[in-house]
Amino acid sequence: MRSVFVSPNFAKLFPLQYESWIASKEENETADYIAKYPFLAILRAGTGGEGGPVLLGLRGHYYGWLDFMTLTDAGIPDGSANEKTSARCLACHSSAAPEIIHRYGEKEFLSSPVSKFSELGAHSVGCMNCHDPETMQLKVSLSWFNDELKAGGKPAFEKSSAAEQKSLICAQCHYEGFTVKQKWTDASGKERRMTVAKTAWPGGFSIAAQEAWLNDGKNFPDGKPRTDLIHPISIAPLIWSIHSDYELFKTGIHGQMGLSCTTCHMPKVTKNGQTYTSHNIGRPLKTFEASCSGCHDVKNKDKILSYVAQRKARAAELRIESGTLLAKAHLEAGKAWAAGASEAEMQPVLQAIRASYWRFNSLQRAAYFHASQETFTEFANAIRYAQQARVELRKILARHGAGDWEAPAFDTKDKVLALLNLPEREAYIIAKCLSNKKDLVRWTEPAKKNGTYDKNYVAPDQIENWHTRECSRYE
Repeated sequence: MRSVFVSPNFAKLFPLQYESWIASKEENETADYIAKYPFLAILRAGTGGEGGPVLLGLRGHYYGWLDFMTLTDAGIPDGSANEKTSARCLACHSSAAPEIIHRYGEKEFLSSPVSKFSELGAHSVGCMNCHDPETMQLKVSLSWFNDELKAGGKPAFEKSSAAEQKSLICAQCHYEGFTVKQKWTDASGKERRMTVAKTAWPGGFSIAAQEAWLNDGKNFPDGKPRTDLIHPISIAPLIWSIHSDYELFKTGIHGQMGLSCTTCHMPKVTKNGQTYTSHNIGRPLKTFEASCSGCHDVKNKDKILSYVAQRKARAAELRIESGTLLAKAHLEAGKAWAAGASEAEMQPVLQAIRASYWRFNSLQRAAYFHASQETFTEFANAIRYAQQARVELRKILARHGAGDWEAPAFDTKDKVLALLNLPEREAYIIAKCLSNKKDLVRWTEPAKKNGTYDKNYVAPDQIENWHTRECSRYE
């Protein structure tokens, strides 16, 4: 049985790279963003199952599997009543994914629940996510990626330049996309459905260009604009942007100048006289001398850091402003429906909410750094569309006798979750907590026997995460 895919197996051959990868565990702080920014619960209503919306702050790749599998979003891994989570999620949260594809085939991988492959153990993002284990060349494992590159007018990964491959290897996970179900027939003759990723790259990479493509019904089999989620309060048909890091990078100054993601996030460093690529994929400004000095004078470090800090702070202000306005628009739309508003009245409101949310949710993470101009332009548009929706809603509410209605406060996590009306939240969380303690840990047992155990496995109760915060309330 091939077990080379387990990351520690690469340590002897590539000790410095492995050591730097392990160092990502030092970035171990996470955060409950729903508690920090309660308005996010309204914006993300309809996600997270009966447990309600969940959003964590980012931390090192070392915790990619843990933070994914312990969330309620990931379902109950071994629960017969809940097999909602597709194994395809492992493609970006586990180094076991390429090995699963190698053993079972890509179609089987994309058609199965995550629990089916528990015998391979628990592995976070590691060597196999980016490298061929035999040659160590950069490699992507899923065929959809080349299909989407071709649809976007770009060469396949294998035919891309070395510099572009260093960005595309990140783009296979850090991209904006959606999924569709495709039919296929397995060896036994059974018809199956696999979950395949798609992108709006045929329309372009800017936020506006992708929106235009997603809004064009001609691009979809049903002839309708793409809708990922009908918001349960406003009934707005939303496009659910996930993490458009690659797209924003390509439209920003660093991407336009021909840099790769790895130029900044995986700089060349020297230790004990040996120069190698750092695999501690983190924040470039923490490694300014190595990450930025190829283009920027180190003498200007303080000025540059100050400039970036200003952009970050301004983006944070705009994110809160636009998010708060959008949350109020959702609540006001819900009231308008309850007051008797017609679909004809609400149509322009829903389209404005859709446009605002697409922009808001596309500008997460380090958008302010990757594409500053687009970030501030589109935050302004997000605010404009949210205000447009709210102005129209005041008219609708007035026409239906609710002109004095004001949205209830949602300035704490408890208040905002109460607004979402989640009667099964506690039972759902308790079930997930029990699963984390039993099923996830049990996955490591067969791995220890078959040689696929990763000594870097982090159990749910070993470090702060969603599980330790939520489950302690019920123990």
